Amino acid sequence: MQDTKTTPKNTLPITWIVVSILTMILLGAGVILMREIFPLQKASIAYNEAIVGYNANADTYNFLLKTTSIDNLDGFPIAADKLSSVDTTLSSVIRSFSNGNSAKKTQMDIRTIVDLSDYLTENIRILEQITAPSKAWVAERLQNVDDILEIQAVTPDNDPNGLLNKEDGGYTACIYFTSTGINVDGDSPVSKGTDGGGAIEVYGTLEDAEARCEYLHGFDNTILYTGSYAIVGTMVIRISYIYTTEEQYEMTNRITKELTKLEKTDAE
Repeated sequence: MQDTKTTPKNTLPITWIVVSILTMILLGAGVILMREIFPLQKASIAYNEAIVGYNANADTYNFLLKTTSIDNLDGFPIAADKLSSVDTTLSSVIRSFSNGNSAKKTQMDIRTIVDLSDYLTENIRILEQITAPSKAWVAERLQNVDDILEIQAVTPDNDPNGLLNKEDGGYTACIYFTSTGINVDGDSPVSKGTDGGGAIEVYGTLEDAEARCEYLHGFDNTILYTGSYAIVGTMVIRISYIYTTEEQYEMTNRITKELTKLEKTDAE
């Protein structure tokens, strides 16, 4: 009896099936790489660049907090936390994508980081302007405060406290002002003293401003009490005791708002 051999009809070799499957897998992977992975990797690199800018602002902000006071300012964080960068190698980006990340999500995170960085930039500008400002700048800001009438800076010849430019804890400037509704003896804001409205004492360091407030604290609840005092930056804002407690607070708040107001730059 003769052996017979049969040939499968209309069947492709297994190798061709495997090749076809692999080709489709590779094409799919290529599409994913081009449409998802590479854009995510590019966005991740941009994310790290945003992190660098933010962290630089965070370092500056945290440094300024050591040299100036925000105790009486609203909306200023007590510290700026540093942010970590992400791994932008292809393998890490693929893992990130598999965990649900995308270029779109990363771009949204970048916008958030940029907004936070801009917020810190604004706060930095404010802290810099209230740290040991010039007497001319302080006097100019006081002119914009409601209820302030006359303004006068002390000189070595008329400084009632004898602290102007004193090396050990003295102020670099002291600007007295008179205000609405207060009538006391004297022919000038300096001669009327803090009783006439108040004063802003400018110190070169936060430590000097804090020491001044500690000194003034010793007169609280005594007949020598001259009014309220509050540190803003490296300045001590003093308000006349003739005002009620609420009025002292309101005047301090108006002055603080003016001192922390930012003027628009040319770029803005």
